[in-house]
Amino acid sequence: MLIDKLKYLQGYVRVRLYGYAPERFLNLCSNHDILIWNMEHVEGQYEFCISVRGVRQLKPILRKTRTKIVILERIGLPFVMRRYRKRKVFFAGVALCCGLIYGMSLFIWKIEVNGNLHETDSNIIKFLEGKQVYHGLLKSKIDCERIEEELRAGFEDIIWASVKLEGTMLIIDVQENLAANQQSAGREEEDGTASDLVADKDAVVYSILTRQGTPQVEKGVEVKKGDLLVEGKNPVMDDNGEVASYQYCVSDADILGVTEYDYNERFALWHEVKKFSGEESSAYGVRLFDKLGMLPHTHKFSDYDVVTDEHNLKIGDTFYLPLAFRKETYKEYRLEKEKYGEGEAKKLAEENLAEFCKELAEKGVQIIENNVMIVTDEKYCVASGTIKVIEPIGIRRATVMTDTGQEGQIEDESDGDSD
Repeated sequence: MLIDKLKYLQGYVRVRLYGYAPERFLNLCSNHDILIWNMEHVEGQYEFCISVRGVRQLKPILRKTRTKIVILERIGLPFVMRRYRKRKVFFAGVALCCGLIYGMSLFIWKIEVNGNLHETDSNIIKFLEGKQVYHGLLKSKIDCERIEEELRAGFEDIIWASVKLEGTMLIIDVQENLAANQQSAGREEEDGTASDLVADKDAVVYSILTRQGTPQVEKGVEVKKGDLLVEGKNPVMDDNGEVASYQYCVSDADILGVTEYDYNERFALWHEVKKFSGEESSAYGVRLFDKLGMLPHTHKFSDYDVVTDEHNLKIGDTFYLPLAFRKETYKEYRLEKEKYGEGEAKKLAEENLAEFCKELAEKGVQIIENNVMIVTDEKYCVASGTIKVIEPIGIRRATVMTDTGQEGQIEDESDGDSD
């Protein structure tokens, strides 16, 4: 492929050879290192390609072998330049086009985000625009490491980010932490103030692992919202076994509880559906930089959906240009009422219930029992019941200081033993 391009840049011709000793002519060309290629035998004569420089070396060989050549075709850039040498406007246009392409290559015209599931592309791109990273920005002004740090700092879900430049594209790869961030039962930030952990909902304690503080409940105990789970103070006993003082601390524990979620959903069996007529109408336009221009277009549809296709102009795979062609397709439909059958209604209710359970699982909730019943009548489908789960319980609350005649100190996490 590269050799063909070099041959085109240097220029070559396709010739026909005839005369007394064509075979001797070919042997002499080989002896003098004159390259010929794409040779064919046509009606007793030979046709082949040879470079312009090689043609100039053929005169003594042609005279010695008493053969002649006829030029059939001239191919290559030198011949094109010679053919259009008087068309100065054409060459000026070519030079201008090359200059524009080079100028466009200095900017970013496409931002591509990969790996995001929770955060949408539009949210990430809008965040970057607030950090002065946008379409049309000079590539020399882009600091990939800074963008990576700002993405990690600006989105709690993003735990890893990689930013790189390819052509006129800014490619952003991210990784999100989809697991629930359950650290030490409490979900608020610890500020060093002594605090307790209390139940944030009614539950039965499934398990408790205390790292710091005094546990007030054990496995199997039923607690109500607001009940104390772990107290943020540790008693210090005197020689008589009585409490002499307290060491206050920030409670730290993993507490799981068995709780119940109420689930209620009702939808009508009669519903409206879109019936597409098959009639369509299309509008076309062009987007240049941030400006969109559409050709005049009208349609007579009262109810319709719009499908938009936009194709960016690009050179190769990563050299995007700030020009895109847009097509908007209007599809006519009419609304009709239909009724779910009993099986269809139950299937839809089950899908909605499965989606609800999936959302719970993404929050780190473990479902252990599903007591939702689905029933239908003449008008409605109703899904109701409870879902029993195991989930973290406990929120942080300031510890009430107790006066024992000697004030305790807030315990440091690195030193759990009292003096």
